[in-house]
Amino acid sequence: MKAEPDPAAGPTPAERVGEALRRIDAEPSGLAKAASVLVLGAVGSWLLWTPLGAPSALVRGVVPIGNCTGFAPASALMYLCSMKVAALTLVGPVALLVLAFVFRRTLTALVGRLRGRLPAEAQFLPTPLVATGLFATSWAGVHFDTGAQNGLLPQTLFPGLIGLFTFGVARWGPAIQSAARPFFDRRDRFPMRARVAAAIVLPLAVSLVITAEQRVSNTAFKEQLVVLIGLVSGFLVLAPRRGDLIGGVTSQVASLRRRG
Repeated sequence: MKAEPDPAAGPTPAERVGEALRRIDAEPSGLAKAASVLVLGAVGSWLLWTPLGAPSALVRGVVPIGNCTGFAPASALMYLCSMKVAALTLVGPVALLVLAFVFRRTLTALVGRLRGRLPAEAQFLPTPLVATGLFATSWAGVHFDTGAQNGLLPQTLFPGLIGLFTFGVARWGPAIQSAARPFFDRRDRFPMRARVAAAIVLPLAVSLVITAEQRVSNTAFKEQLVVLIGLVSGFLVLAPRRGDLIGGVTSQVASLRRRG
């Protein structure tokens, strides 16, 4: 026979979590949800740093990366060598990201199932936390032995910012696009290929400018800065239009006419 809960014992841990989630969900600005995503993503990345980075670290152990200590600082050969080392370092993370892209529908279905099993007040969590986990797998692989370095955040905590960005785009992206409608209207006049090129070139250009040193300093900060610039530029030049009610209605009407 199931024992009845003792009212004098107070709420259970699950009840406390549920109450906290209800308060977070009721906060109208979305900032409480954003803070929750950042904290959970950062803590999860820190706790799972070793297992998440192990696959990429294993690939790095197989692929001979080498180093550039034999070249003169600031020489063309040193920069070419640095590019080679960077490319080989990224083999594992890129392979994992390619797999994530190939199985993106499966991942999307998984997120949908997770959302379906959670109470309404917790359904904001799966998408940004899955994004955090995918990024952390690559990030931890590249920085498997340098997780203690500090930039905007310690390397082990930085993936939490990816979850925060993911949540922010979902929550405030449409409002940003609506407020900056003239910019996005002009953006959409450019072909997609040009916009993709811009999204790639901008963070690369920033990376080249801030690392044009004989010996690159503050590497963790600069790496994290380039990642965030890449995310923001990707949103500005590639994100599909959402939150545009008139445009959405026009698109639906045009679709119905084509079907007719």
